[in-house]
Amino acid sequence: MLKVGQLLKFVSDLNPQNTPTRLSFFNFLRGFPHPDDVLTPELIEMFFNYCMDYPHWASNKQQLGHEVQFLLENFNSFYQQKFDLSPIRFPQNMQLIEIEHFHDLIDAVGTYVKTLCGENDKFRVLPDQNKRVIVILLREDKSLEVRSFDRKFTLRNGQLEPLRKDLVLYYNSELELSSQHTHKIEVAPYITAQFRVMGEKVTGSLLRGYVFQKLQEMKSEPLAEQTRVLFPIKRLEQFFVDRRTDPYYQDLVSQLERTCALIQQGDSEALKWSSIVLNKAETALDNIFMGDKLMTLLVRDLRHAIGEYGRKNISSSDLTGGILSSQQLPEADEECLKITPLKEFDLIN
Repeated sequence: MLKVGQLLKFVSDLNPQNTPTRLSFFNFLRGFPHPDDVLTPELIEMFFNYCMDYPHWASNKQQLGHEVQFLLENFNSFYQQKFDLSPIRFPQNMQLIEIEHFHDLIDAVGTYVKTLCGENDKFRVLPDQNKRVIVILLREDKSLEVRSFDRKFTLRNGQLEPLRKDLVLYYNSELELSSQHTHKIEVAPYITAQFRVMGEKVTGSLLRGYVFQKLQEMKSEPLAEQTRVLFPIKRLEQFFVDRRTDPYYQDLVSQLERTCALIQQGDSEALKWSSIVLNKAETALDNIFMGDKLMTLLVRDLRHAIGEYGRKNISSSDLTGGILSSQQLPEADEECLKITPLKEFDLIN
């Protein structure tokens, strides 16, 4: 069977920088599948689906389809017709549908997700600010899948099917990111992250734009430091994880409380790291824990404590002095939290 690496080398030898289509195809093959993966028609269709998500390719689908088809036919001739092209649906034959009404989107997603479920699987469809739909899918073995869908669908065998079907986070029964799966999420408009997690480390890459340019590569990096990936993950976890058992949330709360208490006691060292803690909490409040009352209150209290300290004890020039490394930030209490789902989280099958 042919491997992805063989097609990647074939495209590389054709000077992919010469045309946007070839460059996009080359970057996709280099960025998403592994070179040792088996080359399948499904992978080629995935490339087309990714492309059709971009207005540029949606309006140039004839050019995209014909050029890639010509390339694949030459590749197939080179390898004695070992790659069957007949199952591939090329973009010039695809019909793209953008669902206008949000309640129709929820119904369409629910109908599609039912095709993914086993007899004892359960799921729930949740709106995300009327922009996209989040599906929480609980498998029979208590593992969890968190799937994201937007309004773009296509028709396959007379049935509506999401254009992007592979934006998924996988969790084990302990509500921890699975080390057995490859995760894929959209971290910003037209920026996709694909990664694997082992312990607290993440390995993967971020690809951007309609030519799938590699924006960032992660090689066994601490997940907590990769905020481009961490924040979207935590944002999705708000749909099913109880914040009281979320270690990241509890650590932020602890840092805010302890820093505020130390400043109120007149600790000048705490003042030096207070801006770091405050900025970290405000960023999390804007991107993850939006509208959280406790964190909003703690951020307000810390900001007030910093202001009061400045008025009572030091000049404004002293306030800006000193930068503390991240190792000096106050740590949360050494307590192992067991992540639990939200109590009101009901699933359907």
